[in-house]
Amino acid sequence: MPSFRLNSVVWLFGAILLAIVISVPTLTTKPHLWGDEAKSIELARNFLNYGKLDIQVAPNEFTGFPQILQSTGYPVTIPLAFVFKLFGTGLAQARIYMLFWMVVFLIISFMFLRKLFGDWEAVSALFLMISFASFYDSGRTVVGEIPGFVFLMLGFYFWLFRYSYYLSGLWFGLAVIAKPSVFGLIIPAIILIFLLEREDGFLKKIFKIGVGMIPAAVAWILFILNKPFSGAVWLNIMNFYKNPYGESLIGQNVINNLLNFRHSTTLIYFGFLFLIIILGRQFIDDRKIKYFFNFMIIYGILAFIYYLRSPGWLRYILIADFLILFSLFPSFSSLISRLKVFIPGLKLSSKLLPAGLVIILIAIQFVHFFTSAQIFYSDYAIKTSEFLNREFPGKSMGIINSLDVFVLLDTEKRFQVVEMTGIPLMGQNPLLRELLPEIIVFAAGEKLSDADKIVLENKYSFYSRVNEYFIYKKSDKKS
Repeated sequence: MPSFRLNSVVWLFGAILLAIVISVPTLTTKPHLWGDEAKSIELARNFLNYGKLDIQVAPNEFTGFPQILQSTGYPVTIPLAFVFKLFGTGLAQARIYMLFWMVVFLIISFMFLRKLFGDWEAVSALFLMISFASFYDSGRTVVGEIPGFVFLMLGFYFWLFRYSYYLSGLWFGLAVIAKPSVFGLIIPAIILIFLLEREDGFLKKIFKIGVGMIPAAVAWILFILNKPFSGAVWLNIMNFYKNPYGESLIGQNVINNLLNFRHSTTLIYFGFLFLIIILGRQFIDDRKIKYFFNFMIIYGILAFIYYLRSPGWLRYILIADFLILFSLFPSFSSLISRLKVFIPGLKLSSKLLPAGLVIILIAIQFVHFFTSAQIFYSDYAIKTSEFLNREFPGKSMGIINSLDVFVLLDTEKRFQVVEMTGIPLMGQNPLLRELLPEIIVFAAGEKLSDADKIVLENKYSFYSRVNEYFIYKKSDKKS
């Protein structure tokens, strides 16, 4: 009915408004600026200023291995570069840009789910999402999960409702590029779906989706690789994605993660909901919904396996969490409808009872979000960079292993060395350069070598401590 549909749209705008109201007060500080996000902002900054999706380590010097720095891909970082061009470079601009992506996420998801399931199934999914702490933890930061999920939903739309497998592949390809570590798993998931269903022309459909993904991959090559025909470059990429953790402890990771399962409320919560999804799938007849459920189940299993290999990073199952929340209402409805068939006298509403269950889960998630969610707050990098920009305009600055401070500096006379898990050392220690920078900055917990300490003692004087960062200024001391 028109009024019913209008009401659901009102709920959509209500959900968007609530998400914005929740996000704005601590938009730049909760979650705090962290390594992967700082990397994405740095890539966007350098694309704007130098046309390179690489990390700067000194004036006019870059890492030289941009192909393994794209944990968040060009569909996110290049548009951010244009935002910086229009509004200036900064964390506030980057976080507002991501807030825009969160709004698009809610709109696109609502439109797709309403078409697939119905109005109130879509509304319930929205509120399960905006009450979920990880939606804000990942959504506010410049990483690829939220934009990639938008592309994923668009890919499903063109697959299930437009039967345009080339366009579906194009959107799936952009999702993979936006965040390869989590959306790369959609490729085997889609192939397995078609292989298991074995409908007429399933191989042709797989081929069309694969061809549709090619433009996104070609654009990645053009934007990232200086030597696309170098075998060494591709070997470097394969070795990195084979083990992106920089260690050979995958077997131990699996054991540790399995042993820690019972201590993780997130894994227990979504493991239980995942079982409900599997049970609900057994009683669904609609072909389109079955495809979506099949994808969610296969992808969820693959994501959990990928998580087990990791050092315990729950972000690898985040997309599976989203898909589970999206599928809960129809799963509850399916199970209740089946119970009514087996128990004829059972008076259960296949709409009201699922709605009640979903409302309970939304309440639980909101309570968790506002009381105990581990979304870390900090303005240390912001305050430190503001201090440096104010006190030392135009000075050369050497930053030791603090990419979050480095990326917020106004000056282009930036020198840094930074370590990130699984990535080769980026840059040269500013204290060991022939031409020493005028300012040195490092965190209180940074372990300096004996050589670093000698240079610091002989060439610099302590200037200030801002929050957890020590700041040294070059002096006239003689070595």
